[in-house]
Amino acid sequence: MVFDAKHFDDFTKKGYCVIEGYLDQETVQSLREVSQKVLTSEVGGTMPPSRLLESEELKKALFSEKFYAMVADLNDKVGPLLMYPNFTVRKQLVINWHIDDRMLSKPVNKPGDFPAILMFNVYLQDNDPVNGGGADIVPSSHLLPRDEREELIRSHEFVPEDTVQNKAGDLVIFDYRDVHRGTQPQVESDVDRLALQWTFSTDEAVTQDYLKYLRARLTEKLHISDFTNHKATNYFADLPHITRELIEESCGKPVFPEGLEYRGFADIVEQDAR
Repeated sequence: MVFDAKHFDDFTKKGYCVIEGYLDQETVQSLREVSQKVLTSEVGGTMPPSRLLESEELKKALFSEKFYAMVADLNDKVGPLLMYPNFTVRKQLVINWHIDDRMLSKPVNKPGDFPAILMFNVYLQDNDPVNGGGADIVPSSHLLPRDEREELIRSHEFVPEDTVQNKAGDLVIFDYRDVHRGTQPQVESDVDRLALQWTFSTDEAVTQDYLKYLRARLTEKLHISDFTNHKATNYFADLPHITRELIEESCGKPVFPEGLEYRGFADIVEQDAR
């Protein structure tokens, strides 16, 4: 198993889990080299998914055997999953405390519910409180009501236990309600921070809100990173073009097995004007 009972227990209690050695070190080094070539100043620090699909190494790492084994494990635990067009590699993204459920127009989860949205990050370098390289997550913050999590964003004082101690190639899965941030490096480093990222939802109820949020971010500032020099214009402009057909044509095979569906911008349902 890739996502086993311990991972599930950690995830439900702490709001995240770490799947160690998700990518081997040879693959990690290959992805670092490929990603650095793609993420030029013209492209920006967030890789457009169409550029990811042009790379054999990146496609193979995303749609890997472990990926499908994990999908099967999650299906057993939580049922069918949905994937969205926002798969990418990000570089040097370090932003402060925030939550990601602000992207929905109304809450769909009560404290204690399994989350409607799961965030996946394969970090391509080690993480620790001094050097950075991954994420800080306030443990169990996903269990708090929204107003208490908003207060944590304003007042939480970092402790070393917040830092998720992953190694390069580990996969960190976290609840979109977690109070989290990029680990703030305390020393200068010549190692670029890179992460392969994607999103699943466990509930069709969030699909319309989530897709409309992704579309709106091309022109609106809706996330803390949109107010920084990490505003990912090229990335968000690319998302409407990422269809299931494009993904499977690029990969040369079907990539969405039973238990995993794809939702892209073509699935957005516009409300009739009244």
